Amino acid sequence: MSRFFVTLDNIVWSNPIIFLILGSAVFFTVMLKGVQIRNIKHQVKLLFGASDSEAGISPFATFCTVIGYRVGTANVAGVAVAIFSGGPGAVFWMLVTSILDTAISYAECSLGQCYKIKQDGEYRGGAYYYIERGLGLKPVAIIYAVLTFICVPILTVAPHAFSITSGFKNSLGISQYITGAIIAVLLFIVISGGIKRIAKTAELIVPFMTIGFILMTVIVMIMRIKEIPAAFGLIISSAFGANALFGGLLGTAVLWGVKRSVNSSGAGMGEAVPAASATECSHPGVQGLVNSFSVYIDVFVCICTAIIIILTDCFNVQDSAGTLIHISSGSVDVAGGYAEVGIAWTQEALNSIFPGGIGATLLAFFLFFFAFTTLLNYYYQGETAIAYILYKQSAKTRKRAIWALRVVMPLIFFYFAVQSASTSFASGEVGVGLMVWFNVIVLLIMSPTIKKIHDDYTAQRKAGIEKPVFNPKKLGIKNADLWMEINADKIAEEEK
Repeated sequence: MSRFFVTLDNIVWSNPIIFLILGSAVFFTVMLKGVQIRNIKHQVKLLFGASDSEAGISPFATFCTVIGYRVGTANVAGVAVAIFSGGPGAVFWMLVTSILDTAISYAECSLGQCYKIKQDGEYRGGAYYYIERGLGLKPVAIIYAVLTFICVPILTVAPHAFSITSGFKNSLGISQYITGAIIAVLLFIVISGGIKRIAKTAELIVPFMTIGFILMTVIVMIMRIKEIPAAFGLIISSAFGANALFGGLLGTAVLWGVKRSVNSSGAGMGEAVPAASATECSHPGVQGLVNSFSVYIDVFVCICTAIIIILTDCFNVQDSAGTLIHISSGSVDVAGGYAEVGIAWTQEALNSIFPGGIGATLLAFFLFFFAFTTLLNYYYQGETAIAYILYKQSAKTRKRAIWALRVVMPLIFFYFAVQSASTSFASGEVGVGLMVWFNVIVLLIMSPTIKKIHDDYTAQRKAGIEKPVFNPKKLGIKNADLWMEINADKIAEEEK
C-alpha cells in the first residue's frame, strides 16, 4: 500500500499541477484586484458581523471551523517534510503560494455560498453544487461528490491520524493503538452532533491552539534571538538559488513550497466550501472574504514551525539523488536519522529549548487539537457529499447514510493511526491533488460568475452600504434562488 500511494502521489503532484495552482492563483489575484490583500481590515470586522440562525452558523463559527481544518498536522509535519526535500527555501515559496492562494479561497467560498441550498433544515453547499447549478453538469458534479467522499473523510484523514498518535508516542511513550482508540471515540462523540456541535467545538479549541502555538514560537525566538537574522537569510538565499549549499534545490524548493502550501491550507481543493456555505450571511462575498483571511492564519502557523526547526538547526536536507547535503547540529537523533522526518523534528527542536521533554509533550497536545479540529471538518465534507449524492432520496435515507459515516470514519482514523508515515502522508497528498485538479479547473471556467459576485459586493460597499445584499437575478446568475428567499425583505425594499 505504501509503494502504491507513493507512486500515485508522484504522478498527481508532478510539474503540471504546480503550474495550474500558481497560474490560477495569479489569475484570480489579478481578476479580483488583490481582494485578499486590500480588504484585511474589513475581513476581520466581518468575523463578528452576524450570528447563528436555525439553518446556518455565524461567520465567526465558520471561520473557526475552517481554521480548524486548515491548521492541521500539515502545518507541523508537512513543513519538516518540505524542508527535508526542498531545503529552507521551500518555506519562502510556501509563503508566496499561500498569499496568492487566498484569492482561490475567495473564489471557491463565495461561489459555494452563491449556489447553496436548504436541505433538511440546514444550509448545504459544496463544489458539486456549483458544478451542477452553475455549469449544468450534474454527472460531473456527482463524480466530484464521490471523489470528495473518498478523498476527504478517508484518504486525507491518514496524515493527521498518524501525526497525533506518533506525537504522543514520541513524547510520552503511549502506544499508538491506545491513543488512536481514545481519539476515535472522541471523534465519534463530536461528529454525531452535526455541524452545530462541530462549530461549537471549533470555537472553543481554535483560538486556544493557535495562540498557544504562536506563544511557543515566540519563546523559541527569544531563546535564539541571535540566530534570527541568519535563519531568515538562509530561507531567502535558498529560495532564489543563491545559497552555496542549497542552490541546486531551487526547482525542488518551489515544488515543495507549493505542495505544502496547498496541502496545508487546502485552498483550491474545495475543502472549505461546505463549512463556508453553511454560514448565515447576506452576501456570498462575506464568506469569500472571511475564509480567504483564514489562509493567512494557516500560513502563519507554518512559518512558526519553520522558524522553530531552522533556528534550532533540527533539520536535515537531501538532494534529488537522496544524498544528505545538510545534517542537523541541533539534535543527535535528527542528525542520525533516528527522529523520523515530520513531527519528531519539531519535537526535538522544542526539547532543545524546553527542559525535561516538556517541549515534545506540549507539541503532542497542540497536534491533537490541530488534527482533531481538521478531522471534524473532514467529516462534515463527507456528510455534505452524502447529502448531495442522496438529494432525491428521503430524509430518512440520508440520515442513515450520514450516521453510517459517523461510525465508519472513526474506524478509518484508527486504521491510519497505526500505519507508517510514508503511507499516511502519501495517501493524504493523493487525495488533495486529485481534488485540486478537478476543482481549480471548474473555478477557472466559472470565473465570470465569481467576478460578478466580487464586483457586486465591492460596488455596494463603495456606495456606502454597510451590509451588501445579494440579488442573483439582478446580476443574471441563475439557479441561486435560495437567495431570493434569504434576502426577500431587503430585495423588496430595494425594488420599491
